[in-house]
Amino acid sequence: MNSTFLRKNLLSLLKIDNKNNIFKKKLISKTNWKNYVLEDWIFINNKKERIPFYFIKPDQINVFPAVLYCHAHGGDYSIGRKELLNGRAALLSNYASFFLKRNIAVLCIEMPTFGSRQIPNESSLSKSLSWNGKNLFGKMISELLIGVDFLYENKSINKKKIITFGFSMGATHSYWVAALDRRITASIHLCSFADLRNLIKKNNHDGHGHYMTVPGLLEKFSTSKIAGLIAPRNQLICVGLKDKFTDYKSFYISKNELTKIYRKKQCETNLEFCVERKSGHIETLKFRKKIANFLNKIM
Repeated sequence: MNSTFLRKNLLSLLKIDNKNNIFKKKLISKTNWKNYVLEDWIFINNKKERIPFYFIKPDQINVFPAVLYCHAHGGDYSIGRKELLNGRAALLSNYASFFLKRNIAVLCIEMPTFGSRQIPNESSLSKSLSWNGKNLFGKMISELLIGVDFLYENKSINKKKIITFGFSMGATHSYWVAALDRRITASIHLCSFADLRNLIKKNNHDGHGHYMTVPGLLEKFSTSKIAGLIAPRNQLICVGLKDKFTDYKSFYISKNELTKIYRKKQCETNLEFCVERKSGHIETLKFRKKIANFLNKIM
């Protein structure tokens, strides 16, 4: 099956139909953040739902690369998009500063059930969407894809250098968005790459939130098959083997399968891994250094 067919199948499982859901955008404010201009925006969809996002860009540069930053879950629904600016306990520091110092713009959308969108909560929204033939993961991905539209239409963004980035839930979002949207140049994801079937065997899947439930997913796809849709584009995957979400066997099943996909397309050098054998569900200094080197390579 070719990549276009697989993407259509994946979109059908997510129940995404952005063509019939018009998103308007509105700039709410501009404020100073560490001598950068922080723009506070909202998307407004057909149902008048307000979807907040941050956009922050380098100074005194006309055209620059951009990152679609996908925030994590971590069981703390209050953080949301503020993770970009403030970081979280599992990260070494905030990533806004990290990217801006490298003259890379960043966009971060507040996902449903987080930050200012905590009502309805994850359990409630997952159920109501499911009863109506949709799913929360599809809703999240559809909003992130609108974020890609925003970056692609922005004249100050280098359209050939748009990447996705995320930790934990954000990692899953990162590689799914890159898999579905060929406008993405590369994907970086931390602490969420593992074979779902093996996680189920080990009963480690239940630690994931309701948001990750996509009915029928494993009948047609695997983690590696989804991430394989990114090939031949660049991809960096960081995991800790003491993390129950990326245990040794679950990770290596997906790693080996994904490596075969990249090798078959003769682009294996575009796939990189950073593995910490003794770390868990956290970012490490080794990860951060690898990310910096990866960005130097692709940017």
